[in-house]
Amino acid sequence: MTARRGGGALRRTIQAALPWILTIAIFAFLFSHIPVTRVVQSLGAARWGWYVALMLPYSIAYLLLDALAVTVAVQRFHAPVRYSKVLPVRAATYVLSLVNSNVGQGGLALWLNRREGLPLLELAGTFVFLAFVEIYQLVIYSSLGVLLAGTRVPDLGVAYAFLYVFLAAFLLYFNGLRAIGWSRPAPGLLATFGRARLSDYGVILAIKSVSLLLAIVVHHVALGLFGMSIPLLALLANLPLVFLVSALPITVAKLGTSQLAWSFLLGAYAPEAGLVAYSLAAHVTFLITNALIGVAFLPRVGKEVWELGAPAAQEAPG
Repeated sequence: MTARRGGGALRRTIQAALPWILTIAIFAFLFSHIPVTRVVQSLGAARWGWYVALMLPYSIAYLLLDALAVTVAVQRFHAPVRYSKVLPVRAATYVLSLVNSNVGQGGLALWLNRREGLPLLELAGTFVFLAFVEIYQLVIYSSLGVLLAGTRVPDLGVAYAFLYVFLAAFLLYFNGLRAIGWSRPAPGLLATFGRARLSDYGVILAIKSVSLLLAIVVHHVALGLFGMSIPLLALLANLPLVFLVSALPITVAKLGTSQLAWSFLLGAYAPEAGLVAYSLAAHVTFLITNALIGVAFLPRVGKEVWELGAPAAQEAPG
């Protein structure tokens, strides 16, 4: 028993240390060929006033679209929840994610489960559905951008072909077989996919598309405030890839992966030091503005969300 506990403690220690090790390793690699002084100079030369004035409304727009996608999905698959109820809770979960990423990500699903009496597993499946559509939205727009502007990633076309074949097979199973009256299992986390129609995919894709295209335009303008100019088509091809890479939960606060992706994918269009500086600024600014927006909603829903989140954290296996 003691040996088993010791092994569990060692495993948890390694799991806790690994993101820090990866983050340090990525930045060590970046700064081994990009002088830190140039990154600092790029940060110092930025037009910060205009940059913050641009990013704050963008963060608000991101929240509005994010909450809208969740509301529409829950309305279509579960219950007629109101957007005005979901929005403040979604904002508050941004603050929770700073304290505990697991509670932050599941906070809204837990709130819907306890407030509306909706099954947690089915809600989790709906959030998987949202993530699935978001990933394929990035694939669709990135592949279009690559077709028009190219990319530095070798054999990316093969990866896209595989992803589109998988998507076709996936939709054939869940929607094609149903259309001809064939039954197909869709248990647990797949229950939402079993109920989803092509129109459901289309509506969520449209909302996510607005968010992505807005991000591309905002980053295009914001890069100019850091003295860089990258064509919109290049951002269309590569920014979705940056988002995919930076979404990997393998580093501390998702730092490092984003900077590496910016410098590699867009290094042909701007100085790598400037891209690393910009990606750091964008990452930290987006994190802070989301937190500030969430704090603004805490007086309204904070107590309820924290009370819902506390039992989840206590019940989670150690």
